[in-house]
Amino acid sequence: MKTIRISIRQTCLAAWLFAGGWAFGHGDLHERIAGITLQIAAQPHNAGLHLQRAELCRQHADWPAALSDCDRAKQLDPSIDTDFLHGRILLESGNAKAALPVLERFLSRQPEHFQASLYRARALSKLNRAADAAAGFREALGRAPTLEPDLLCETAGALAAEGSAKQAVQVLEMGIEKLGHLPSLVLRLVELEIAGKDYDAALRRVEVMQKSAPRPEPWMARRASVLAQAGRIADSRAAWQALLDHLNALPFPARGSHAMIKIMEDSRRALAALDSANGTLKSELTTQAAPIPNAPPRE
Repeated sequence: MKTIRISIRQTCLAAWLFAGGWAFGHGDLHERIAGITLQIAAQPHNAGLHLQRAELCRQHADWPAALSDCDRAKQLDPSIDTDFLHGRILLESGNAKAALPVLERFLSRQPEHFQASLYRARALSKLNRAADAAAGFREALGRAPTLEPDLLCETAGALAAEGSAKQAVQVLEMGIEKLGHLPSLVLRLVELEIAGKDYDAALRRVEVMQKSAPRPEPWMARRASVLAQAGRIADSRAAWQALLDHLNALPFPARGSHAMIKIMEDSRRALAALDSANGTLKSELTTQAAPIPNAPPRE
């Protein structure tokens, strides 16, 4: 019978994990790492097992362990392409500069790989290469197997950062056309329109959502906020007050929820801030208009 030797350190690690060490977080993930660790102890030259553990360690954000297993898998089997996983680990660990060439090397062999394109675009964005990042995100968007709101928002953000706000709006509008009025897409559009001082367009989008949303209150608050950003202080104050009145008229179970209580607190704070700003402005105008006391007579 073949004897399998497992080091004391590996045995203790596995015992700790299986005994409940993973209860401190990531539950099943720790259990799976422990299981793979036992398999590696029995088959230390199995490159596939090291690659599996590298991915699990990546999910666990244990970057040194993930990189070590990734390198070990490549050493054991040079035919395994580890560049995508390696580049992803580097990027997620905060080393975009090191990740970029690894991801580009992988894409030189698999140019249609969606996830590698996406991570390369993210690396370019982290490196403040705005134009390249915008082009990279558009490329990734074109390769995406399905249209995802997060990818649309990332692409729009990269385009806006590069100075192509109009194209960013077009990307989000395309997403809304295909996926519907998802709050994440509409809110990103509203942010872009506010940044471009197109307050009327932002207000129209918010009002559409307010009418169609199951709970209009968050959109009522957003509308009041946009009015203030547009400099329409009286309208903003009226909108915040209307929201507060609406909330007070709700039956207790509805207005007593955590979300509604927060919106009510936000409404009160916004009204107080507007009143304070308005009072300061009136005081300044009065001071500017008042005659200077004891002014000497004109000669």
